[in-house]
Formats: sequence, structure tokens, C-alpha cells
Amino acid sequence: MIRTVNLKKTFGMGETEVRALRGVDLEVEEGDFVAIQGPSGCGKSTLLNLLGCLDRPTSGNVFINGVDTSLLNDNELAKIRRERIGFIFQKYNLIPTLNALENVKLSMMFAGVGYERRVERAVKLLELVGIGERMYHKPSELSGGEQQRVAIARALSNDPQLILGDEITGNLDTETSNMVMDVMKRLNRDGKTLIIVTHDSEVAEMAHRIIQIKDGILVGEVAKEN
Repeated sequence: MIRTVNLKKTFGMGETEVRALRGVDLEVEEGDFVAIQGPSGCGKSTLLNLLGCLDRPTSGNVFINGVDTSLLNDNELAKIRRERIGFIFQKYNLIPTLNALENVKLSMMFAGVGYERRVERAVKLLELVGIGERMYHKPSELSGGEQQRVAIARALSNDPQLILGDEITGNLDTETSNMVMDVMKRLNRDGKTLIIVTHDSEVAEMAHRIIQIKDGILVGEVAKEN
């Protein structure tokens, strides 16, 4: 589903240049569940942003379902993000003036989904992640775990095959973290491809593969029995 070839990303210019990625070759098959680990500043989030077409590499290639994304313009990349990829972030990134239902509906509106279908799907997704009874609450009225589950529902709104998560349990206590990861494992069992960045070894152990990155290069991988 995803393949990178000699992926490099450099930030800054001249003496302040930072080589965040130094040539990453990675393959992720459809239905896989991959955890990416490594020390702070090693390039984990940079890699995730490149896989999700949120940024462009300095050099190298990212292929998604065989399509070389380096050849796509901004509109074509936005279409891939909208239709094929769901993003979940550590800080939730919910719109504070909208309630949970409205937050989940929003991306479907941008995708051109009709109003009734948006409402129907948003309700089902919020029920799927276990907070259907809180759908009319705004983010400030929800706990961190509830906000993260709204963020998961939003990521699923356009039925993406690929879900990317960046430290999605980083702000949560152990019980809530386990609850969120139970949702993620269920999504993977249903056929979704998951790639998550995490510092939490217990969260990483739930994945099929644990990839270690250090100083912008892949330094190891552990494959586990599903």
C-alpha cells in the first residue's frame, strides 16, 4: 500500500540545516499495523507527515497504491488526503466552536457528501467509538479520551483505507489509552491499515510491526505474530 524509496527531508538552509530523514526505505502492506518508535527529534513525525502527504520530501519518493506522490500537484495531494487517509493527532485538533457531531461531519462536507448522509455516518462513527451519547458536546465539555475518540471518528469519516496517528495516547491516562487502542485494534481487524508514532512501548506492542528510527534512518524492525 505504501512504499518509500530513499526518502530524505532536510529543514533549514546553510549552517542551520537539519537532516530529519537521511534515506528511508519502507514498505507497508494493506491491512498492516505498524508502530514507529525512536528518540525525540529522530524523524518519526517527519516520516509520518511525508507518508500522509502533509509535506513533500527533499528527495526520494512516496508511493501510495502504486502512485508516485512526488509527481502530484497540491490539489491532487489534497484529494489523496481527503479520500484515502485519516489523520489522528496527539492534540486532537478539534474545532472548539463545533460539537462532536459537527466536527465529524465537517470533512465529509468538504468531500461533497450530502447532508443527511453526513449526519447518519457521523452518528454511526461516534457510536462506534463509544461516545454517541456525547455527540452534542463541544471539545471543552469532553475529557481528553473523549476528544481523542471524536478525533478517531473524524479520521474515519470519509472511510479511508490508511489511518496515521501521531502520539495518539500521549495525553491520556493508562485506562483511557487502552480504550483508545482497543478502538484502533478493532479498526485494524476490520481491514484498516494503521501507522502510528508512539513513545509508549505498551502501545507499540499492540502493532504487528515495530520499526525503530534513529537520526533519520531506520535502524531496526521487530515483526510480531498477529
